[in-house]
Amino acid sequence: MEPLLDLTNHAAAQNDRWLFIGSLIVLGCFAVYTMRYFVRQHERLIADHQRAREDYQASLRRIVTEQNEANARLMVCLDNNSRVLEECRDELKLCREERRGG
Repeated sequence: MEPLLDLTNHAAAQNDRWLFIGSLIVLGCFAVYTMRYFVRQHERLIADHQRAREDYQASLRRIVTEQNEANARLMVCLDNNSRVLEECRDELKLCREERRGG
């Protein structure tokens, strides 16, 4: 970049036309530097977004797995409760029949 600035200084010493060309070169260098900077920022942003997305998907998978396990435990509990309620119903029938009969 320094040889370019030397060339620009030399051109600026010539006349206005060369000064204009030199300023265009400097402006072009600034534009290239700025574009590279924003491209790097954009690439970092994409990488951060990808990382956050993967973390989010992993946490969703974990939540779904935990919910499936909880649902399985609830199903076992419901089955046990249904069985116990049926036994209670049968016992109540027997008690009612004994009262009526006895």
